[in-house]
Amino acid sequence: MSEQQVLEVKQGIWIDERLLRDAGLGRDLLLVVEPGEIRILPAASEVQETPEKEAAWEVFRSLGKEARPGELPNAAEEHDRYLYGKQP
Repeated sequence: MSEQQVLEVKQGIWIDERLLRDAGLGRDLLLVVEPGEIRILPAASEVQETPEKEAAWEVFRSLGKEARPGELPNAAEEHDRYLYGKQP
């Protein structure tokens, strides 16, 4: 669906929320200002994940699913010592 409107600039330009929603831009927007144009894009947080990035997140989420129970006492309290060999 394409929609065009002529807007009169007074103190600024108001873009109705419905238009932003219809465009699928989300709440956070990125404005790119260049000579002769202003582009409104979804902010980085709203950009869809790439397949590679989503696959990486799946690997991250899978960590620990098949972890064996720990055998170290006070593992949370001695985290640095057990993982990095640092003495308190």
